[in-house]
Amino acid sequence: MKINTPNETSKQKRKTSKIDLNSILKWSNILFCILFIFIFLVNGPTEYINKFTIVLGVLLSIQIGVFLFFEKKKRDPFVLLLCFQMVVYFVLRIVSLSLDFYSVVFARFPFNASNLNYALIFILCANLALYTGLSLNKIKIPLNDPLFVVKNWPTKTYNVILVLFIGYIIGLSGTLGFVLVDAFFSILTALFVKLSVILFMVLVYLFVFKDKLSKTTFNVLLVGLIVFILIQTLTGSRSAILTVLNFCIFSILAIHGVIKIKKWTIVGISFLIPLMIAFYLVATFLRPRLQEKRAVIGYETFEVMGEFNILQTIQEDAHFVLAPIFDRIGFLDYTAETIANSNKYYTILNLSYFPRSIIDNVLTPGFDIFDVPLESNAERFIYESNSGPPLKSKVAEAYQSDQFTFYGEFYVMFGKWFSLVLIFFIGFIVKRIYLKIDDKYEYFCFMKRSIVLAVFYELLNSFGIDWLMLDILGFVFTYKIFKIFFNFYKPVPISI
Repeated sequence: MKINTPNETSKQKRKTSKIDLNSILKWSNILFCILFIFIFLVNGPTEYINKFTIVLGVLLSIQIGVFLFFEKKKRDPFVLLLCFQMVVYFVLRIVSLSLDFYSVVFARFPFNASNLNYALIFILCANLALYTGLSLNKIKIPLNDPLFVVKNWPTKTYNVILVLFIGYIIGLSGTLGFVLVDAFFSILTALFVKLSVILFMVLVYLFVFKDKLSKTTFNVLLVGLIVFILIQTLTGSRSAILTVLNFCIFSILAIHGVIKIKKWTIVGISFLIPLMIAFYLVATFLRPRLQEKRAVIGYETFEVMGEFNILQTIQEDAHFVLAPIFDRIGFLDYTAETIANSNKYYTILNLSYFPRSIIDNVLTPGFDIFDVPLESNAERFIYESNSGPPLKSKVAEAYQSDQFTFYGEFYVMFGKWFSLVLIFFIGFIVKRIYLKIDDKYEYFCFMKRSIVLAVFYELLNSFGIDWLMLDILGFVFTYKIFKIFFNFYKPVPISI
């Protein structure tokens, strides 16, 4: 009989006291699969769900389970992000559609269960192609090595606080009512300087040096991030808290390769779900009531806020509260609707439209040559037949940004077979770029890897490749400009 040493016992306790994100996704996937099967057996088919949909949903859950099984053996942050996307935004959506929740997206054109089933078949094939491309590049050295030590120490930490302050001035001067200042800084934001990327840099900094920063510095930076969520919510943004949460996921995965959460922490994190719902309801409540005035936080913002009663909203109709939330996170809807109407959306998702959009929206900030809007902004001109041809000059009249997802956009742009080949190579190339990243300072290495993970995740969500190009430039420009504020020194070489 083997007797564990005190060190082995303590290691086992540490291991069992944490839950891997892989395990959370695995059990969530199983739970959602059981739910949509049970709901279908009780309620029967709906407008968008039939028995073949359930079969395909089960196959999707099995595919995700297989991916997670192999990911647990050979850690891969890209596979985790893919499975996270599938479980939260696709499998869960099958559950809500089984409950006969409505879909705003499906109402654009005639749509039925056979359209959804066809999209699920393509998603299964695309996932396999993407996973194969990712798996050909192995992460040989586990990033979650318990002997991992950050050898560089932060110095001049006040500069990072200054960066956050500058970011707020650039990104929120108009929101806070500083009109003249905003006119100047709007030029900078047009040139790809993004507040969200500055916040991302600060978050990675916090995760890398959380044990090496003074409590004051850490708390100031943390409060700065929380203030961002509050301000964005008060201006009607429904994704601020989700954006920060995603940045946290990218940061931890880039640093450790896995996410392990203490069991007692999960209870605290579980409060994020109702908090996110509350923030979503507040932002949704403010949007139509403030209209064009929502871009600036003022007396009217708080006056309208005084009319909001979250308990009354929930008590009146829980179904009414949940339906728009499930509709909003139903990325499956965007994929299926885009694929079902590929002949219509090809007018904006093609290799002729794309370069013109890049020129007008990425390469020529401040002026246009072709008057071509981003693909995401152009989509409403397709499903709103009375809107006329898609023109950038008309976007502001009724601003709307729509999602295609990686699967929908590639299906339309490259066809159902050739798109699978491209998806395979994209998985291979993105993973290879990630593994080639290195830097003598750990922070910069982890920051660049975090950006690659963020770009990969944005690609999965896809609001258009042109939109993604714009975001990539925002990441690169902002990182290059503000990296000089992040200073480090290497006191003593550490050998392990």
